[in-house]
Amino acid sequence: MAFDAGFTSAVCAELTELLAGAKVEKVTEPTKDELLIICYKAGKTRKLFLSANPARARICITEQSFENPKVSPMFCMLLRKHLAGATISAVRQQGFERAVEVDFSAYDEMGFTTTRTIVIEIMGKCSNIMLLDDKRKILGVMRAVDFTTSGKRQVLPGMTYEAPPAQEGKVLAMNETEAGFTAKAEAFEKSKSAESFLLANYLGLSPLVTREIAFRAGALGKEIGEADKAALFASLKSFCALIGGERKPTLLLGEEGAPAEYCFFDIEQYGASMAKKNFETLSAMLDEFFGERDKIAAMKTKTHDVSQIVSNAKARITKKIGYIKRDLTECKEAEKYKLWGDLITSSLYMIKGKSNSCEVVNYYSEEMETVKIPLDVKLSASQNAAKYFKKYTKLKKAKEILTVQLREAADALEYLENVETSINLSENERDVAEIKAELTAAGYISKAKGAGDKKPQKKAEIVPLKFTTSGGHLILCGKTGAQNDYITTKLAKKSDWWFHVKNKPGSHVVMVCEEGEDPDASEFTEAAEIAAYYSSLREGENVAVDYTLAKNVKKPGGSTPGHVVYYTNYTAYVDPKKPNN
Repeated sequence: MAFDAGFTSAVCAELTELLAGAKVEKVTEPTKDELLIICYKAGKTRKLFLSANPARARICITEQSFENPKVSPMFCMLLRKHLAGATISAVRQQGFERAVEVDFSAYDEMGFTTTRTIVIEIMGKCSNIMLLDDKRKILGVMRAVDFTTSGKRQVLPGMTYEAPPAQEGKVLAMNETEAGFTAKAEAFEKSKSAESFLLANYLGLSPLVTREIAFRAGALGKEIGEADKAALFASLKSFCALIGGERKPTLLLGEEGAPAEYCFFDIEQYGASMAKKNFETLSAMLDEFFGERDKIAAMKTKTHDVSQIVSNAKARITKKIGYIKRDLTECKEAEKYKLWGDLITSSLYMIKGKSNSCEVVNYYSEEMETVKIPLDVKLSASQNAAKYFKKYTKLKKAKEILTVQLREAADALEYLENVETSINLSENERDVAEIKAELTAAGYISKAKGAGDKKPQKKAEIVPLKFTTSGGHLILCGKTGAQNDYITTKLAKKSDWWFHVKNKPGSHVVMVCEEGEDPDASEFTEAAEIAAYYSSLREGENVAVDYTLAKNVKKPGGSTPGHVVYYTNYTAYVDPKKPNN
């Protein structure tokens, strides 16, 4: 990633152009490390997004939508208090560091004009956001840093804000002279690469940028001792000239078009191995780069607890299945004990006295072989026979019970695997709430104490996904057990076509058709691709998808949510594909 000091400078310039003079309308805190400041300027509303997430820290204008918590965090309430009616007066970079300061012309408690400043430090695991007053005193901080966290720099309310300490041994590339550059290169370890030399000696350069500088000098991958130092210095100065100049937001796309790298200027080092996509603004580029990552990360956070419940339940049931199978293996001895009891009973006249074993002829075998049977010396022959008959009866009964338990455990495990897939397919809090309600009804989540005394809440409306095929047919897709049951048993008509990934957890997909209607083959393919995409095989290829008329799909009585059976079907092999509508 290339959110280095150069990129920070470019972002500050863009935000100044778009937000200077904008009035703050609302402040929200979607997650514990993200802020959203909604601003209004010249008839247009823009959303300033600040993230201190270690993996996705940034500041930009976003078009994304966020679900806010029901109760606003304290830091968010503090910002609302100080920024109510405020206007953005300046956006600037702190030195040549990955730190941005946003000044607000605000009002204090007495109604007098004052300045409030939000500082965001975009520094990996040390990323943070804080609010300062007009004297640079910290009023609030998103992530407090005390002596137990860092011995070098503390960030706590009430302290005077101090900038992060500069990296030792590094200098600003803009201030470098050719003589100083050459001296540093001569003193650097000769066997190390040119890009590692740049990274070790100059402030604010990311690995991507240092590789690009070296590439343009013809020194990428070369040892610094062999590199053309004059060309490398000229390339470094050319990069410095780009800072503050014309921006060319460039997104590099890797395999399957997935965003891989981004920068504020054109990147040439990858040649034809990576596709490029240019944007009008840096913010739009960052939105595309981080958009899907943010959604996935947000859903992982929201589903963590329920995922843990399902994971623990799966582990318990898997362990239980192991015990049941072990006991069933012992039950296979039941017929042997019945045989021993029969043979002892038929040979009572031959067994004299008390012995620890007896040898009798197996009259039930064609070979009539002799069988040696262990005996309890404390019991008579008839008592030993009764003991084996009792053991046989016990194991036979146990086998019946264990077989039922094994089937129930296997069904429960299959259900939990389906729930696990539903969790992975969740896209919003409504989906998560449905899954939690489903698990509560199934007994995997215990009801809150005293919940039975409360008035029953109105059942939430079930809203499955809806798409349209190229031929205009409506497609319904469920992502949870409740949604799957709803579209399959309530919405689907006999003439509709039903799709599901073969023998794996996944969504129920229904293509709505009229009686006697025959959709085009391409529409069947589209529906199958959706069923494959919304399944546990989303990342697979050539996925088998079963499809049949909805009238052939039945839900057994008392079965778990989303469980159905079907016997007459066709099978299509498709690559999972996310629908466009």
